[in-house]
Amino acid sequence: MNDWPQWRGPQRNGTTDGAKLPASWPEALPKPKWRTPLGIGYSSPVIAGGMVYIQGRDTKTGQEVCYGLSDKTGKIVWAHSYPSEFRPPDPTAGKGPNSTPTVDRGQVYMLGLGGMWHCFEAQTGKILWKHDFAKEFWGVDVDAMGDKWFPVCGATSSALTVGEEVILSVGGKKAGSIAGFDRKTGKLLWKALDDRSSYASPILETIDGAQQLIAFTGTRMVGLHPKTHALLWEYPVKCGFEQTIISPLTWRNRVLIAHEAKPTVALEPKSGKVLWQSAELSLYLSTPVLLKDHVIGFDARSRRVVCVDVESGKTVWSSPDRMGKNFASFVVAGESLLILSDLGELSVLAADPSAFKRLKTYKVAEPGSLWSQLAVVDNRLYIRDQTGLSCYVV
Repeated sequence: MNDWPQWRGPQRNGTTDGAKLPASWPEALPKPKWRTPLGIGYSSPVIAGGMVYIQGRDTKTGQEVCYGLSDKTGKIVWAHSYPSEFRPPDPTAGKGPNSTPTVDRGQVYMLGLGGMWHCFEAQTGKILWKHDFAKEFWGVDVDAMGDKWFPVCGATSSALTVGEEVILSVGGKKAGSIAGFDRKTGKLLWKALDDRSSYASPILETIDGAQQLIAFTGTRMVGLHPKTHALLWEYPVKCGFEQTIISPLTWRNRVLIAHEAKPTVALEPKSGKVLWQSAELSLYLSTPVLLKDHVIGFDARSRRVVCVDVESGKTVWSSPDRMGKNFASFVVAGESLLILSDLGELSVLAADPSAFKRLKTYKVAEPGSLWSQLAVVDNRLYIRDQTGLSCYVV
């Protein structure tokens, strides 16, 4: 069986090469193989080694909970709960936890909304180390909105593992906007930049023949040297409450940058040139996906799915109707493009960027309850709503 071990899948970009989905989709999805109540939160499931890892908030106790589930049955193998006093000033942001776990070499990393970060032994749930960001790193400078360096709606970044390091957007002068920790001990190894933290998650990609750490801070997109962590380039952004949410995407030697429903930008970091801008693909909460030299995403203004040629920036097509209210998750899996939206719908499109070809649409949840990323492993679909996690076998 393949795995889905981190934010947006094996390659951290919303694509999977190992899916075994049907060539002809059924008229109706079968009932879930299993469903497990998890409380609330936007944390997305990750799957590795026969286990499913996810986070939630117990609505009775108010505590955040880290879960390890059996992938076969959905039964809880282990759980760790802890109090979390943080509440975002904007209630529409949700009470969390919203960060997606990361699994790597027998360890799973889970970040809570208020900055409690745990490293567990993946199979047993044994705590190997932990950090309390609020006590250790935040609270240095305080203004009317709270900590000047912390995202006001809570910590949502998902960890990136690189060798013996775990890299995360933290925030605060003590830990920097982006920081690296020792995967075995949790020791802070390095920090970079003093910007406010971001809601987005860092990636490691090759640009102009060299690897770079690419990440949003609260005020700019940056490229960092993976060893020295020196700033290689930057692209300033300005948005209300510094809402940098969209994960970066790279295509050849350019980076796609989007934020707060403003036009998507294709930046050539080496020259600093903006090669094109697309107002027809204005992203806010939903990270797009790359498909055969095209980028496909959820336009926050029209509420339609839009396909743009990455070379030219020209729109190839847009969906004939709205395919979400505020959010949609995209997964390219073989010949299928799957779109899970906050309308409570799972849409299956042909993975063909030349035209909009909708094959099926299924209702899988109540409208407004889907705010988590879809996960796909083999012929299984993992869908999390605001009451629990369902596993469908197709």
